[in-house]
Amino acid sequence: MIYIKPFKNSSTSKTDQIEKMFDIISYKYDLINKFISLGNDIKWRKKFSDIIVNYNPKNVLDLATGTGIIPIIIANKKNISILGLDISKSMINICYKKITNKIIYRNIKFLKADCQKIFFLKKKKFDIVTIVFGIRNIENINNLLKEVYRVLNSNGILMILEFSNPNKDFFNKIYKFYSKYILLNIVKVFTKNLYAYKYLLKSIDFFTKNVSIKNLLKKFHFKNFKLLKLNHGIVSIYIANK
Repeated sequence: MIYIKPFKNSSTSKTDQIEKMFDIISYKYDLINKFISLGNDIKWRKKFSDIIVNYNPKNVLDLATGTGIIPIIIANKKNISILGLDISKSMINICYKKITNKIIYRNIKFLKADCQKIFFLKKKKFDIVTIVFGIRNIENINNLLKEVYRVLNSNGILMILEFSNPNKDFFNKIYKFYSKYILLNIVKVFTKNLYAYKYLLKSIDFFTKNVSIKNLLKKFHFKNFKLLKLNHGIVSIYIANK
C-alpha cells in the first residue's frame, strides 16, 4: 500500500517513524488536540465510548491507544476489562500516570506494542476492538485487520473512529480552510514540532482520498457494516462484526 511518512528524508520504516514522532510529541498531545479540534476531540471520543458501553462488552482492546483516553472514559462509565496498546513508550507512560486511582482503573492495562503484530494475544479473546484516529498511521493495514479479526470473539465488533470528508461542499471548504490556514498557527503556540502536525494533516488528506474503510473491512470478511458521521462528516465512526 502507498503511504506517506512523518520524516521525508529518513530511510526507516513508517512504523519506526511513527513511534519516534509520537514519542516526541506525546507530552503535549492531549492539550494540542483539545485546541486544534476546538474542543471536539473529547466530544467525539465520548460519543464513541458511549457506543462501546452500550454493547455491554466484557473485554475491550484499544489499538493505537495514545494517551489512553478511550480506556479511561470507558472505565469511568462501566466495569470492563480493557487493554490499550500503543507503539510509543512515551504515550504508554502518560497512560499510566493518568490511572492513579487503582479502584476505578483496576481493570485497565497498557502495553507498548506494534498493533500490526499482536501475536502475544490469544485468539478469540475480545468482544470489541477499537482504533481511534490511528488506522491511517499504520504501515500495513492488512496485517492490522488480520490480527483484529483473529483476536475478536465470534461475532465480535470492530469500531473505528477516523477523520473523513465532510458531507457538504460548504463544510468541506470551511474544514479545508481551517486545516490549511489556521490549525498550524495554533500548533505553533504550543510546540516547535510542526513537522509532526504537518504529517498528521497530510495523512488525513491522503487517507480520506485513497482509502475506503468499508472496502477494507469487506476484504477481511467483516459484516453488518454501519457508518455514523459526526460534525457534518468531519469524523466518522465505522462499526462492523466479525
